[in-house]
Amino acid sequence: MADTLVERLTGQTAATDVDVEVQIVMGLDSLLDPNDATPAEIAGFGPIPASIARQLIISSQGRKWWRRLFTAPAGGPIIGGDPFQRRFDGFLGKLITFRDRRCRNPFCDAPIRHLDHIRRHADHGPTTFENGRGVCERDNYVREMPGWKITLLDDGLHGKPHTIMITTPTGHSYTSTAPQPP
Repeated sequence: MADTLVERLTGQTAATDVDVEVQIVMGLDSLLDPNDATPAEIAGFGPIPASIARQLIISSQGRKWWRRLFTAPAGGPIIGGDPFQRRFDGFLGKLITFRDRRCRNPFCDAPIRHLDHIRRHADHGPTTFENGRGVCERDNYVREMPGWKITLLDDGLHGKPHTIMITTPTGHSYTSTAPQPP
């Protein structure tokens, strides 16, 4: 009965097919060494034994996304994250949506449905605030057609608004500037 509920709510055939995000903080040594007993931590829950964390990471089904976090030397605070995660999710996704408010393509005022990499992820573009833009679903798919090019002109971090240039397959270029904050 529970599988029927999961299938009806998610469209998946079994509960094991549903993608769930669990944030596990674990040292690399502890992840790779089965004899290392340094506990891991589930964000918002607390510490768990390393063996259980390894089991959750290795044996769970569904999609998995990894994001490396960097700490200051000698176990200091988290000071950065890996910019090569595939998706703009969590607070980063919300920031891009708040910044752009509407689709960033010229002559489009549709609501944001997708968050897109300016320098494409397939071309090793980082998943960062500066390299993200909010677009409608149509414009995200159109951008993948041959001949479209998007260039970052201003990252928006030094007092000027986030600005990109969109070049169409016909060679026409349009500048898109993020709106001023309310």
